[in-house]
Amino acid sequence: MEEIDAESSRQKTKPFLRWAGGKIRTANFLEEHLPQSFTNGNRYYEPFLGAGSLFFRMNTSKATLSDNNKDLIECYKAIKKRPDLIARYLKQHLSNNCKDYYYKMREKYNVSNPSITKAALFIYLNKTSFNGIWRVNKEGFYNVPYGYKEPPSLPTKDDLLNLSNILSKAKIIHKNYKEAVKDAKEGDFIYFDPPYPPLNGTSYFTHYTKEGFDKKNHAELASVAKMLNRKGCYIMISNADVPYIRYLYKDDFYIHELEVVRLIRADGKRYKVQELVITNYEV
Repeated sequence: MEEIDAESSRQKTKPFLRWAGGKIRTANFLEEHLPQSFTNGNRYYEPFLGAGSLFFRMNTSKATLSDNNKDLIECYKAIKKRPDLIARYLKQHLSNNCKDYYYKMREKYNVSNPSITKAALFIYLNKTSFNGIWRVNKEGFYNVPYGYKEPPSLPTKDDLLNLSNILSKAKIIHKNYKEAVKDAKEGDFIYFDPPYPPLNGTSYFTHYTKEGFDKKNHAELASVAKMLNRKGCYIMISNADVPYIRYLYKDDFYIHELEVVRLIRADGKRYKVQELVITNYEV
């Protein structure tokens, strides 16, 4: 088992979002466990995109990025299309930022249609919310409280232009993970990073979409991974270290352990927890 030190984690391109369960702290470990035979001639899939930490680490010219969170995907598309305009809106949000302004913008966000303006709001709310959580209620409305009292660190125009350049090579789609990988072929590489099951009764579980992701969903994901394994794809999966997850992948997969500091409880404190990186190839 390897312990991940947040201070030693490095990134080639910094993700622009805060995301619960994000892989900034584990990016080095993931990079060390990439399939050695994967080349840029094949396609990389990341069907639970989130903050995209591994994608931004990889130098791949063929990528399909997807997520079941429509607003997240619309934000990525907007950065790809108009990083300059998003930078202008973020500058306005930063100059007005305070608790009252946050709640006004949250209300505006929840009644807005997809647009460049809403994409900038997505980033602003994400960077100023409590602990960077993205949570919606059963109706699909974003409901995270205000978290920052100091000016947030929003991506600059240069940051956004760089992100746009990287994303210009990627196919960005709003689909569930099953649909997103159905065209994957032998030699392609798929990285699954689903919402984790709770570690215990005090785990801080968040809903990234109104549908959630339960035990049945994890079993279905394991079935998809096994199907892709039979097709000859390279597969990497991040997940919590709980008996049920180990059981799902005990055959035909290699299980690697690591420790990482995460926010896992509602008291706002961070704890060391053990996670799994599961592959269908030896490292």
